[in-house]
Amino acid sequence: MLNAQATLYPEKLRADIEVLRAAIHSAHPDPYRYITRGELDALFDSVRDSITEPLTTDRFQLRMLSVLHRIGDSRLRLEPDTADMKERMASATLPPFEVKVLDEGLYIAEELKGFRSFAPGSRIVSVNGISSARLLRDLGAWVVCDGSSQACRAHAIEDRFLELFLLTYGHAAKYVVEVEGPDGGIREEVVTGLRVDEMNRTRKPSGLSLHPWRTTWEPESATLWATFTTLEPAALEASGQRPRAFVEAMLKELRSLDARVLVIDLRGTGGTELGMAEVLFAAIARAPFRVLQGITVRAGQSHALPGLAELPDDYLVSLDRNYLPVRNGVHALRPDDPRLTPVQPARHAFGGKVYVVCDGGTRDAAAAFAMLAKRSSRARLVGHEVGANAHSFTGGRTITVLAPNTGLRLQVPLLRYIPDGSTDAPADRGESPHHVVSQQPWGIATGRDAVRSALLEMIRELN
Repeated sequence: MLNAQATLYPEKLRADIEVLRAAIHSAHPDPYRYITRGELDALFDSVRDSITEPLTTDRFQLRMLSVLHRIGDSRLRLEPDTADMKERMASATLPPFEVKVLDEGLYIAEELKGFRSFAPGSRIVSVNGISSARLLRDLGAWVVCDGSSQACRAHAIEDRFLELFLLTYGHAAKYVVEVEGPDGGIREEVVTGLRVDEMNRTRKPSGLSLHPWRTTWEPESATLWATFTTLEPAALEASGQRPRAFVEAMLKELRSLDARVLVIDLRGTGGTELGMAEVLFAAIARAPFRVLQGITVRAGQSHALPGLAELPDDYLVSLDRNYLPVRNGVHALRPDDPRLTPVQPARHAFGGKVYVVCDGGTRDAAAAFAMLAKRSSRARLVGHEVGANAHSFTGGRTITVLAPNTGLRLQVPLLRYIPDGSTDAPADRGESPHHVVSQQPWGIATGRDAVRSALLEMIRELN
C-alpha cells in the first residue's frame, strides 16, 4: 500500500499521466463531448509540464482532476487506494458535524448527541478562518460531475464532506467554527475534532432501521408518498425486499386507499442496473415504453489497455454479438437488442397524478426513470436537476486502471447510455424539474423536510 503523504519525483508522476491518458483515449465511451481530442491532449500536456517538483499523491490527484473536470463524466473516477483512505479516515480527527448545501450557503445539518455547540440549522460562516464560500469551492474541486451540474456537486459535498475536508485541509485536534444562528446572531466556537467512529457512536439514535423502499399515506391530500433510497438490486436483496413484489403491493395499496396522487421520492438515489427503472416505471406507465434509445461503446478487441487493465471476456463476447461494426471509432447497440424493446405497463398500473422528487444525487437508473417520467409527460419533476446528464451518461461495466507510481486507480466506464425521448436541458446539464424546490434553513432547524412540506401543500391546493 502506497503512502499518499509521501512525495514522488516529477518523472514518476509524468509516467502515471501517460498511463491515465492512454486509458481514457482507449476505453472511455465518450471522452470528447465537451473537449476535442487535441484539446484534451493539450490539457494532459499542460498538467504534465506543470509538474516540476515532487508532489504527494493527493496533490497529484487534484491536478489530474482538472483534466477529468473538462471531460465531464462523474463515472470516470480517479481514486486513492481504498485501504489507505480508510486508514486515514479512521485515524483523523475531523469537524464533528454533517453539512447541508443550500442556496443560502453551507449549514450544519446534524447535531451530535450530547453536543450543544451549535443551534440546529446554523449557517457556517467559516472554519479555521476559511470562509464557507472557499470551503465549497475547495471541496468541490475534488468532485467531478456530468458536465457542469452544480446540483451533483452540492450533493457530493454533503455526502462526502469529512473525506473531502481531510483531502483538502488535513485534520486537527480542534476547529474554530464561526456560525450564524437561526436568530441571526453570529458566534464563534472552538470544537474538538472527533474520529469517524466516535461520531457514529455519538449520533442521535434514529429509531428502527427502515427498508430502502417504503410508503407513507398522506390522508389530507389522498397521496401515497413512496420513497426509494436505492435502485441497486444487491442492496434490495440484502434488505430482504423484492422489487416486483413491492411494486405489486404498492399498486394494491394505491387502489385500496383510492389514492389520487403518487409521489416517487428519488432524492440521493442511484442504481447501476437500468432494468430497475423499467420495473418502477411500469407501475405508472400508460403505454409501452423504453428507457433507452441506444447504447454505444468504444473499447474493443483491438485496444491494448495500460495499467494492468483488461477488458472482461463477457464484455468482449457481448460486443461481438450485440453491437454493430465500429463506425467512427464507436460501436452502437443493434436496434433489435432486447434492451431497446418497448416494455408493457404493469397490470393495474396507477393512472392518477404522479410527482417525482429528485436532486443532484438522483443518478443512473433513478435518473433514467426521472427523465422518462418527464419526457413521456407521465409525471412532474420536483426538486433539483438530476445528477446524470440529460442527453447521455455513462455506466455499466467498468475497468480499473492502476497508475503504478502513485497507486491511484482510474475507474473507466465502458458504456454510454442514450435515454429515450427528447429533452430541453442544456447539453452539459441534467434533466431539469418542473418545480424547483429546495430544503430551507428553517427545515434544518426544525428537523422537517421542507421539500416534502412544499409539495404536499401544493397537492392539497390543487386538489
